[in-house]
Amino acid sequence: MTYIGTTFIVLAFLLFFKYTGSFDFATVKFNVALIPLPIKNAIFIFALVGLGTKASIIPFHIWLPAAHPAAPSHVSALMSGVMIKTGIYMIIRLFLDVLQPIPAWWGLTVLALGSISALLGVLYALTEHDIKRLLAYHSIENIGIILLGLGSALTFYSLGMPSLALLGLAAALFHTLNHAIFKSLLFLSAGSVINEMHTGNMEEYGGLIKYMPQTAMFFLIGSIAISALPPFNGFFSEWLTFQTIFQGIARLHSSSQWIFVVAAGSLAITGGLALACFVKAFGTTFLARPRSAEVAHAKESALSMRISMGTLALLSLLFGIFSGPVTILLEKISKSFTIFQNVTSLVSVSSRQSFNVGNGFASVSAPVLFGFLVIAIFLTTFIVRYLVNKNQKVTIGGTWDCGTDLTPRMEITATGFARSIILIFKNVLKPSIQHEIEYRDDESRYLPKSREVTLSVGNIYHSYFYRPMQTMIHELSLRAKNIQSGNINAYISYIFIALAIALFLVL
Repeated sequence: MTYIGTTFIVLAFLLFFKYTGSFDFATVKFNVALIPLPIKNAIFIFALVGLGTKASIIPFHIWLPAAHPAAPSHVSALMSGVMIKTGIYMIIRLFLDVLQPIPAWWGLTVLALGSISALLGVLYALTEHDIKRLLAYHSIENIGIILLGLGSALTFYSLGMPSLALLGLAAALFHTLNHAIFKSLLFLSAGSVINEMHTGNMEEYGGLIKYMPQTAMFFLIGSIAISALPPFNGFFSEWLTFQTIFQGIARLHSSSQWIFVVAAGSLAITGGLALACFVKAFGTTFLARPRSAEVAHAKESALSMRISMGTLALLSLLFGIFSGPVTILLEKISKSFTIFQNVTSLVSVSSRQSFNVGNGFASVSAPVLFGFLVIAIFLTTFIVRYLVNKNQKVTIGGTWDCGTDLTPRMEITATGFARSIILIFKNVLKPSIQHEIEYRDDESRYLPKSREVTLSVGNIYHSYFYRPMQTMIHELSLRAKNIQSGNINAYISYIFIALAIALFLVL
C-alpha cells in the first residue's frame, strides 16, 4: 500500500509540474488557472487515492490494522495521533488552498468517503478482540469523522458559502487535534496492559482494574472521550461536526442535501456503535473475573507511563471544557488560507464560555455540562450512601452460583458482547459461524468431549474491491507475458514504437 499511495501522489505532482512548471505550492497556486478542469479532476482523484492511503481512508486502509499490533504501543500512539494526519493535512492544503476553485462534487465525494470510513471503521472495530487492532479501526473511524467536516467545508465553499466552509474546516481541525490526544491516551493505556499481560487478546484479560486501577481510570477517560461523551473533548468536536452537517441539510437542496442527510445518519450511528465498542473493550479488559492466570501477576504501570497517560487524560478534559476558545483559535489558523481571510465566523463564545454556532442555530456550554455532571455525581453518591443505605445493614457474601464454582466460562466475552450487533449488520459484515466438536472414543456422540465455536466476519472491501482487482491484474499479467516471444525482431519493434510515442508526446 505504501508503493501504491506514493505512486498516486507522484502522479498528481507530475501533473502539477506539467502544467505549471513547478513543484512549489506558491507557484502552482499562482498558475492554477493553467490547469484544465479534466486534469484538475485527475489530480483530485490521484491525490485522494494517494493521500487517502496514507490517512487510512476506506477502502485504502488495510495496512493500518496490520501495522498497529506489530508496532510498539508508543509508536502506535504517534502513528495514529500524528502520522496518518499528514495525509489529512495535505488534503486540506491541496483542495482548500492550492487548487481553488474546485467543483462541488469533490467535496461531496470526500463527504461520502468520510461517511463510509466512519461507519465501517467502527463496525469492524466491534468485531475485533485484539485491543490494538480494535483501536486501529477506531482510527479509521475518526479519520472518517474528520473527513465529514472537511468534505462539508469543500462543498460549502464550492457553492459560495465561505462562512459555513470555515465552520466545517474548524470542526475537522478540532477533531484532528482531539483524536491525537485521546487516541494516544488509549494506545498508551493498551500498551501498559499488553506489557503486563504479554498478549493483545482481550479474551484473556478480565479483572485488571484490581491490579491496574490507575491505568483503568486513564483507559476509561480515553474511552469516554472517543465515544463523544461530555465533558471530554471528543463530544465537542463531534458536536461541531454535527452542526456543520445540519447547516448543510438546512441550506442545501436536491442531491447535495441528501448526501448531508446520509452523513448525519452515519455520524449518529457511528457515535452509538463507538460507545458500545468501548463498553466491550473496557468491560472485558478491566471488569469481571480474570480469564487467565496471567492477570494475577499484573501490576500497575511505571510512574513515567502513568504521568504520560495522566497528562493526556487531563488534556482531554481541558480541551473539552475550553472547547469554545480552542475552536476560535482553530478558526484563526484556518483564516491563514487566502479563501478565508475576509470571511465572517459563525462561532462565538460568551463570557460564560457558552459555545454558539450560527446566530442561535445551536449552542452548548462545556463548563455548565461539567458542573452539572459533578453535581449529579455528588448528589447520587450522597443519596445512596447517606439516605438510601443509612439504616441498612450491608452484608458481604459469596455470589449465588447454582451450586457450582464461578469460572471465566460464565462471563460474557468480547465475542459474545459483539455478536448481537454483528448480526444486526450481517448484510455488511457477512458473519460466519464454525462449530468444531471433538467426541470421546468410548462414549455416545451425544456426549462430546469438547465444543469450539468460531465467529468470524468477512471483509467487503476484500470481496468487492481487492480480490476483483487482483484477478484483473493477474489476467492482464498472463496476457502481457506473451510479449516476451523470444523474437529479436519483435523486441526491436517495441523499442521503435516506444521511441515514436515518446517523440510524439514531446512534440
